[in-house]
Amino acid sequence: MGDVVGLLERLVAARSPSGEEGPAVAVFEDWAAAAGLTVHARGQNRWVERVAAAPGPTLLLLSHYDTVPATAQWTRPPWTPTHEGDRLYGLGANDAKGCLAAMMVAFAQVRLGRGRVVLCAAAEEETGRNGFETVVGALGPLDAAIVGEPTALELAVAQNGLLVLDCVASGRAGHAARPHLADNAIYTMARDILAVEALDLPLRHPVAGATTHAVTVAQAGERHNVIPGQARWTVDLRTTDAYAPEELTALVQARVASTVHVRSDRFRAVSTPPASAILAAARAARPQAATFSSPTLSDWAHLRDVAAVKWGPGRSEVSHTADEWVELPMVREAVGAYQAAIEAFFAAEG
Repeated sequence: MGDVVGLLERLVAARSPSGEEGPAVAVFEDWAAAAGLTVHARGQNRWVERVAAAPGPTLLLLSHYDTVPATAQWTRPPWTPTHEGDRLYGLGANDAKGCLAAMMVAFAQVRLGRGRVVLCAAAEEETGRNGFETVVGALGPLDAAIVGEPTALELAVAQNGLLVLDCVASGRAGHAARPHLADNAIYTMARDILAVEALDLPLRHPVAGATTHAVTVAQAGERHNVIPGQARWTVDLRTTDAYAPEELTALVQARVASTVHVRSDRFRAVSTPPASAILAAARAARPQAATFSSPTLSDWAHLRDVAAVKWGPGRSEVSHTADEWVELPMVREAVGAYQAAIEAFFAAEG
């Protein structure tokens, strides 16, 4: 049960793009059966728990076994674990099967004197709506969580949210030879885009910093001789707790003539309470770890009312790249770090 590298190899070999996690589910279930654990299921999500005789708080260990699809840029077989020096290559090795394997081994080995530990292997974290957010309500009350994502074993104590706004500029179509008889939606869109570019958001989160915004899509017109009566554009905002998504939507709408529609605001910004027991436990387990704010999304967004840290082996910049890899010494180190943090959490909460 302590062979984290062998477990990681089996997970990597299990092809599991979002929505097709079945082979990885089988690896998780086989591991749980060997450990004598009862597996709970919802969709392709799986979780197990350990409950001590003495009552205490509940700690969640959360990671995911789905991956992005393999691209044509891979020069190695994506689902064949390949060792080169200290690296293990394979799709999902870094994001986030290295984290999941380390959590599984730590979960099985940890000395639990009180309380309850839940380990959840989530599906559809990369894309989809049938992942952890459909499970969290079934796990019972949660007091703290560790979210397994590649952070090079540094501690992410804040994570940006995502707000996507689809905007429509309306005008009146007409012939390009008679522009005075039309109302060019492109010009309205252009003025609105410049207004959003100038939008000042001065409030800052103490760790995550500023909310950022960028216009990422602009579409209008089909023929050179037709003035378009409609133009569509999109704003991508990476949010912090300094502004609520509803407030940001209103700020954009107040500055533009286009109509503004919320495409997505389900990934809210999250941060770790500075005095939380889980942060203290993680620091005790790895005192050399730096704290930082993570710009990338994860299932932490679905734990807004639970004190959590995002923490795991691997490097965020390697995620979603061809020939993805993870450093095996870091994965092995993560097992001990997770185990020490779990034990420190329950000792402090006692």
